[in-house]
Amino acid sequence: MKILKWVKRIIPIVLAILILALLTGFIFERISRSKADKIQPDGQFAEIEGHKMHYLKKGTGSGPAIVFETAFDPAGHLQWYHIQKDLPQNFTTFSYDRSGIIWSERGTHPKTGEKMAEELHLLLEQANVPKPYILVGHSFGGTLVRFFVNKYPHDVAGVMLVESQYPDDKKYLSPELYTLVNQGLPGGLLKFANTFGVARLIFKNMFPKQPQYQYQNSIMPALIHKSAYAVLEEQEQMSSIRKEAAQINSFHSIPLYVMTAGDTTRFDTFIKDPKLKNEMIDAWDKMQKDLLKLSTDSQQIIARSSGHYINQDQPEIIEEAIAEMYKKVTTQ
Repeated sequence: MKILKWVKRIIPIVLAILILALLTGFIFERISRSKADKIQPDGQFAEIEGHKMHYLKKGTGSGPAIVFETAFDPAGHLQWYHIQKDLPQNFTTFSYDRSGIIWSERGTHPKTGEKMAEELHLLLEQANVPKPYILVGHSFGGTLVRFFVNKYPHDVAGVMLVESQYPDDKKYLSPELYTLVNQGLPGGLLKFANTFGVARLIFKNMFPKQPQYQYQNSIMPALIHKSAYAVLEEQEQMSSIRKEAAQINSFHSIPLYVMTAGDTTRFDTFIKDPKLKNEMIDAWDKMQKDLLKLSTDSQQIIARSSGHYINQDQPEIIEEAIAEMYKKVTTQ
């Protein structure tokens, strides 16, 4: 009986603390969003069929321009920010935020691979980015690049797939591993976290704690509320996007670099079973080699010390590959 009385007394206290914590988080989130609205964008905007899209254009080159496509990632163009700063000014480089990400308005277009390619093409035209383009796509961005190449092949000088997602990975993965690696983000939990300020804490140190990422680490948590819902929307459409992308299986003779991470410990954080981890390493190697078949002019580059985010682990390898690709397509 004493225990029951104690429980009856403690429950209201716990509920009161929980309500206070949620209220505090909600107020913190509202204040943080108000402050975030005052942050000046680092790039420019263009009107794309009824909504504004944000892009960062650097350099003075006459072409081909280097066009970066981001992964399934709330950071948008910030994933390429440090690389754009490091590349020579005689290159024209271009990164952007897909609709609904960071500073780009969501608009009304569906999140399909083809429509995202159309939006990027229109944005490049509006921003007067010199053609043709060298497309650099990381992870999910590598899947999206397929739609652009398929729709605008004459505007593409070269393609670089950086640890690119393989659209038809079911072909190489056991059912157990396929389910594990394709479980996605917990949508309901992320929406809750976004409402009550927790998402800002989760994404506080998304980038490495190094000087070249200081800006990204300051902007990312401040603007996560702008990206969260668009990222979840992309996740909802991921299956259909990948299915359509798998049907685009040729870039013909467009030069292609397939950049692959070489750190075999990169799957340790989310695959604990040694057998499944070894299966993943082997399957990823096969999928990356299969990507080479997209073009009759392709080669693989291994980033030996990198995990999935080569652009953070060994950005110099990407920068060197861009310089090589630029030289290759301008001297043909």
